[in-house]
Amino acid sequence: MKNSKTKSAIKVLAGSKKVILNRLRQVVKTGSFNYRTFGTAIEEYISDVLIEVFKEANFIESDKDYILAPHKNHFPDFQLKTSPPLAIEYKSGNGIKLERGKWVPCKNSNNDMGTLNTWLSKIKKFGSKNIYYVFVIYKFDNVKKEITDIQIAPFYKFIGLNKVGLLSYREKDGNLRPKDLFGKSPVVSFEQFNKLFKKTIVYRSKRIIKKHRLILKSLRPQK
Repeated sequence: MKNSKTKSAIKVLAGSKKVILNRLRQVVKTGSFNYRTFGTAIEEYISDVLIEVFKEANFIESDKDYILAPHKNHFPDFQLKTSPPLAIEYKSGNGIKLERGKWVPCKNSNNDMGTLNTWLSKIKKFGSKNIYYVFVIYKFDNVKKEITDIQIAPFYKFIGLNKVGLLSYREKDGNLRPKDLFGKSPVVSFEQFNKLFKKTIVYRSKRIIKKHRLILKSLRPQK
């Protein structure tokens, strides 16, 4: 019974796409935003919509039934206190970018999708099936302000793969990187994610160890 309530909440979340899209489009028309700050500025509006839809579906009766992130480094942005809890994280990406003074199409927003070191604790707390992303895709330049799409899916469906077929990541800190904005999800199940996750950690660790060995070798006194 506990799991069924969370599953029902996930269905409500998935069905909120049009409501979020329409609300954000209205907010863009009446508000003052720019391409630099839009991604973070809209988060409060997404939370407002989620509170409304979950109240309507009887998942929220009071403020005690959910938690909003107190700061930008807190995970998740929105936690619905079902049992187990449902974690909802907000992400956004601009479909165009400024390059050499011109606005050009952008396939990938290169968002931070969480570090390799933190995902184990997130999954342990919320479970492999109860972490979802609400991903807002927009087109903002100095003149145009347009919400293109809202994508809602399990977290792993937004993570990209690199050239060697492992999870896409930034080597210096282990931040996972996203798939292309409108690209097909290369990771289709948690089982696939979990296998790639373990391989990616080993691969990154070996690369770092090798680099450190070379650095240490270069520092040895010459005979």
